[in-house]
Amino acid sequence: MIVVAMIGVMAALAIVGYRRYLNAAQAGEAKAMIQGIRAGEEAYKSEMLVYLDVSSTLTNYFPHDPTVSHNDEKWSWTQSNDPRYTSPTKGWQLLNVAADGPVRFGYAVVAGVGPTAPPSPTAFTNKPVWPAINAGIPWYVIQAANQRVSSAKVVLFISSSLSGEIYGENDEG
Repeated sequence: MIVVAMIGVMAALAIVGYRRYLNAAQAGEAKAMIQGIRAGEEAYKSEMLVYLDVSSTLTNYFPHDPTVSHNDEKWSWTQSNDPRYTSPTKGWQLLNVAADGPVRFGYAVVAGVGPTAPPSPTAFTNKPVWPAINAGIPWYVIQAANQRVSSAKVVLFISSSLSGEIYGENDEG
């Protein structure tokens, strides 16, 4: 009886550890893609002198809206039939971001020029505070979101040109 109880406890611990491992791997995807988008934005700015406003709002996610579809689906990053990807003026392909494989998170990028302030992320409980931006200074904000099957909460990551940090919320990984 004691052996069976010990096996049950060990199995429960293993399941918790495995779930943390999976969550951390998914968070790694979001962080890597945010860094890739950062690099794409900087390359775009070096040619055009402004950052690319791909999404217009922080709730216009690509390649899918994770707050609607939350059954742990993965989506191909390259969407050759999606005008959000192929638009010659503000398509995602202009950032030249490559994913290692299908992605679980949806991504949004909003850009502008000061004194217009970057948008405050509405989905965050503890919102990052952006500094005041002087006139003529370009900026961007990147947000990644995913609703995990195991949780009713949406996992969020956000970063900007104003800070090298990536803020996360509801990330149990």
